[in-house]
Parts: sequence; C-alpha cells; structure tokens
Amino acid sequence: MIEANPGILGEVVEVLPRRFEELITDAITGATGREEAVRIAQTMISASTGLTHQVGSRESYLERLTVAVGLLLR
Repeated sequence: MIEANPGILGEVVEVLPRRFEELITDAITGATGREEAVRIAQTMISASTGLTHQVGSRESYLERLTVAVGLLLR
C-alpha cells in the first residue's frame, strides 16, 4: 500500500525509519562505538524487514528475530 501510494503518509515514511535506526544505533553505541553501531543497526533492520516477508505470524517473526539478536550478542 505504502509503496503504491507514498504520498498518503507524507514524510512519516522517511522520518520513522531513520529515527528507528538512530534509536538502535544510540542504544548500542556505548558497547561497540558509533561506526560499528551504525553497521549493526542497519543489518538488524534489514534482517527484521526480511523476516516480515518470510513469516506468517507475529510469533514466528519474534522467534526468528530472537535468533538474529542472539547471533549479534555472541
């Protein structure tokens, strides 16, 4: 819906993803440094986006995302 009609939500479509990335980056910067935190945040967001297209339920999404976070924490 959003891809077909990007004007419906206005700038929210661009602002929210950037803000989400900033929040994740800020949350992990202390443990990794800013440059690494940016790369990790972008990768986790990509994994999350991919999972939303691969699973059929919220429960499955959360299970798979938990695995991704576990890999990050290793």
